[in-house]
Parts: sequence; C-alpha cells; structure tokens
Amino acid sequence: MTEVSKIGAGRHVDGRFMSGFEALADAFAETIERGLEIGAACAVFKDGVPLLDLWGGVSDRAAGTPWLADTLVPVYSVTKGVAALSILHLVDQGLLELDAPVAAYWPEFGQHGKQDLTVRAMLGHRAGLPFVQGALQFEELADPSHMAARLAGQVPYFAPGSSHMYHGLTIGWLTSELVRRVTGKAMGPLVAERARQLDIELHIGLPQAVRPRVAVLEPQLPAMRTMVRDLYPVDTLGWQIVTLNGVLQPMPGGGVDFNDYALQSKELAGANLITNARSLATFYDSCLERPGYAAFVSARTIADATRPVSCGAPFDTDVPGATWGAGLMLPFSHQPMLGPASFGHDGFGGSLAFADPDSGVSFAYVRNQLAPGGAKDQTVYRLVDVLRELI
Repeated sequence: MTEVSKIGAGRHVDGRFMSGFEALADAFAETIERGLEIGAACAVFKDGVPLLDLWGGVSDRAAGTPWLADTLVPVYSVTKGVAALSILHLVDQGLLELDAPVAAYWPEFGQHGKQDLTVRAMLGHRAGLPFVQGALQFEELADPSHMAARLAGQVPYFAPGSSHMYHGLTIGWLTSELVRRVTGKAMGPLVAERARQLDIELHIGLPQAVRPRVAVLEPQLPAMRTMVRDLYPVDTLGWQIVTLNGVLQPMPGGGVDFNDYALQSKELAGANLITNARSLATFYDSCLERPGYAAFVSARTIADATRPVSCGAPFDTDVPGATWGAGLMLPFSHQPMLGPASFGHDGFGGSLAFADPDSGVSFAYVRNQLAPGGAKDQTVYRLVDVLRELI
C-alpha cells in the first residue's frame, strides 16, 4: 500500500491506501487541507483487504494535538450498528430469535402491554420507550440493569409494535439487558471481546488508561449549541429523549456531555462507543461473508435483519424518518450508503459506518467536528461517491 505522510499546507494527512484508490485518498486529503474538518479519519476494506486507512487534522484544536493513527473519538449512534450486529451474532448462535418476544428472555419486560413485543420490533425502535419517565440522576447511568428495569416497568408512550420512534438513548439499555439475559454479559464486555479477537478498539465504557487518546468534540458552528437548545426546549418530548430529562447534553458545552470522562466511562450501549475509523471498518468487514471466512454474522441472518422494520414518519409526527431493519440503519434519503444492500448506522455530528454485501466493502468515517444533521452530509458523501465510482 502507498504510504501518505504530511500532505497539505500545514494540515497533516497520514496513513496508507491501495494503488488505484488515489482519487479517494485525494478527496480525503482535500477535506483536511481545506479545513472542512478539525480532525477526521476514514477507512475502507473490501473482502478482508484494507484499501484505505487515512487520518488527519487535529484531535484537540485548543492544544494543537495532531490526529494520530491511534486517536479515538466518540461516535454517538454509530454505537447502535455495532450493538445490533453483536445481537445478530447471538441470533446466529441460537441464543436469540428475532421474532420471539423480548419477554421470553427478559420476563420483567412484559409489563404494560409489552409482553408480545418481538426482539425484531424492539430493535426497530417500536417498543414505545423512547425516553425515561420521571426524575433521573446521572449516577443511575452507571448501572445498565437498573436503567433497563426502569424501562421494563414503564408504561409505553404508544402501543408497543404499533408505530416507531427513535429510541436514541433508551435502546442501549434495552439491548444491553437483552444481551445480559442470554449471555451473562452486558453489551460493553461483549463488544470488547469481539474487538480483542479482531485486534481493534471498540469501547462502550471507556477505560481510564485510554482517555488521553480521545479526541475533543466541537460543534461545527458555535450557533449549533443554541440550535440544539432551541430544537429541544426543556420539558418537551425531544428534550426528554436527547438529554435524558436534562441529565446530559448531546452538544459539548453547558453540562455533562460526550467530552466528559464521567459520561465516556459509562455503558450507554446506544450512544457512547469510542473508537476509530480503522476499527469500525474492520468490524463491519468481519460481518461480511466471503469464501473461506466465517463471518461474525452470517449472510442469512444479515439478509433477515435488513428487511425493513420501521420507516416513514415516526409516531404522532409528519416528518420524514430513517429506515431501520433489526437494529441496523438501512439506506434512505439522508444515508444512501453505497446502495440498496448496505447496512450500518450514522451518529450525531456526522460519523458513519456501514457495510455493503453486494460489493464486499466496508466503510467508516469519524470526526471530532460535529456537523448539523437532517440532510445528506456532503463532506462524507463526497468520499462515499468517489468510492462508489472506484468499485
């Protein structure tokens, strides 16, 4: 592979790429050189072979710390794709069935009309539990089983299975408890085990020793802090969902946020994965079958899990929504990925990871500059579009 080092006018780009992927490397380098990112990384695999692994910019703008090969960064809801694939691995092992009731594995969940909700529907954001009711203390987040018990005893916001609404944070406790019931492990240790097998880094609950390598998040525009506050006024449904009733803040500044180790160290299995592009692309590559390779998730299970479960306008709204299978985000207008067979998940601020069975390609892009959402990210999709042409 071609080595890249210190390209650009004062903005470094390092890494390597396979011959024939110069256009993709150039597109990433230009992103850094033009200052479109503070710091970022991109990685691409095809059929088990690394095609590109690049990083550049700075991980901490205030300190001027360069983004290095081992720099890590919070990726928000990209976590959900890794968690979903970990659950699908358990399906392959015969420990879970997607169309079995959640309550078959977790009896306490079957309260208040939730007794028939299937694992598939829960993973598709159809549990009716998009927020936590009642007062919540930050210290409670340290106990995933406690948070799961709160949700199990909660009256659903809508009839379970009848509609969908993004369970931005609560899905993490639902999935983590389901995993614990069938394996004895929570989601963080399960994911960490797979990371060790692949020699990568996937931290859901960050060890203290790793903390110095984590990039500092910044909003793309200072006005984004105000925008988030305006979008989710205190005590509204949106505020309940994204702040856990004011316990944390999605945007850096103004409270406990994803730059704080106090939060990074907790297991939020739907939101606080800390990783890098190389690790994400490697993990997704390991979920694609190819001759002579035992994938982490079988092609049969992937095909079943990527049947749409939820799409269109969420409950009681008329706004467009994302499309999900069994926990996996599927291609839709804002995230077309590489094509109709792709699956993965994006994250608040613009990080993205996915795999595409048709091409055998996995892709990951991570950044520490949080971009506004709600539309197709032009910086990321400039790279995806170049990749699509090359393969």
